[in-house]
Amino acid sequence: MSGDRLFLLRPGFEDPEQPGRFFVCPHCNAIEGLLASFPGLATQIEVHRLPFARPRTALVDILGEQHQSLPVLVFDESRPVPEDAGVANGRRFIDSSERILRYLADRYAFPHVHQ
Repeated sequence: MSGDRLFLLRPGFEDPEQPGRFFVCPHCNAIEGLLASFPGLATQIEVHRLPFARPRTALVDILGEQHQSLPVLVFDESRPVPEDAGVANGRRFIDSSERILRYLADRYAFPHVHQ
């Protein structure tokens, strides 16, 4: 398994502002679909599913309080990191679902998203 860490919202979360309803994050769900469709490939990356409520401590500990939006992929910096990665608390990351999907295809041989 790589040292790359992918953080997603746990599917089926409740939003306190909309009680009695359950949700999925559309950006995270696109990634969840890819992971579910290719479970053998999904074992190559460390995936964390976080609750909707903030603070999202697991992520705050890595990137800081201002970087709690999901999805986010935090890189294992022992391997080359894309030039377009952001930096927070000295850690490199990407937080666009489209960019994460492209990275998973390039680095881990997941299928590319057809445009």
